[in-house]
Amino acid sequence: MSQQKKILIAVDSSAHSLNAVKYVAQQCAPAERSLNLMHVIPTAPETFWDMEKDAFFKEKMKSKYAQWKRNAKKAAQAFLDDARNLLVKAKFKENHVGVILQEREVGIARDILKECAKGYDAVVVGRRGLSKLEDIFLGSVSSKIVNGLENVPVWVVGGDIKSRKMLLAVDSSENSRKAVDYLGAFAADTEAELTIFHVVRSVGLGFVDDLALRDQEIEKRLTEETERDIPRMFRSYKESLEKAGVAPARISSKVIMHSSSRAGDIVKEAKDGRYGTIVMGRRGLSKVREFLMGRVTNKVLDRAEGFAVWIVP
Repeated sequence: MSQQKKILIAVDSSAHSLNAVKYVAQQCAPAERSLNLMHVIPTAPETFWDMEKDAFFKEKMKSKYAQWKRNAKKAAQAFLDDARNLLVKAKFKENHVGVILQEREVGIARDILKECAKGYDAVVVGRRGLSKLEDIFLGSVSSKIVNGLENVPVWVVGGDIKSRKMLLAVDSSENSRKAVDYLGAFAADTEAELTIFHVVRSVGLGFVDDLALRDQEIEKRLTEETERDIPRMFRSYKESLEKAGVAPARISSKVIMHSSSRAGDIVKEAKDGRYGTIVMGRRGLSKVREFLMGRVTNKVLDRAEGFAVWIVP
């Protein structure tokens, strides 16, 4: 039996937030899970945020503003009650499902990030829903949470996900090793099917534009060395998953060679294989350490509408 995991689900009464709650109810084995549902109520409607500090606004809108706050709190509490009941019906123990309802103190994202620092093993957000900005790939609050959680795994849920199949996108980096270990700890108590998936870019000497200067022998040797290393990497990761308690029959592996787009092939595999979840390290083999997320991870998150994406630091 794995150690109890503590999960924070950030919600805002939207359908996207409800999908995030449903995902946790379906994907996580309830026996060893402790959950907190967190709802931060804005201190004014979004259109009035900039006006809230204005004395004229406070005086003229005082009665309507007070009524708005009462309505907002009532709606938030009703959503939290429904979400909690959903989780309890999914066999999570009542005393393992907590509720955090508070008014915005600093900012919705920053208030959630403050709570995230209290020892959570995962933070779950809807792909959209914590913002009214539906025209960008992540709601503004969700995006701030993803980028602000450098040391805590975040699950971005992009819809009403039914499939329990999980695609573990890896390379040979330490971050991928961490993602494997993290997934093993969560998946051991579930019946999820896991696929260890590796995409190898074309080995061509991309820094040489002149075809006459490219050495086909060098490219061939690099390809052969890469192909020899892959089975060893797969074995190591599979052993780690089995050691965590994942049944061997639930683990498979697959590699794509000569890829022109690693992110594109990961998302394509998730779609073609009817996966529900993509699991990745926050960074991979990229040397560009100044970015919060590796380029492949960022591109996958951008394109993975309809999936849950786990980003593991």
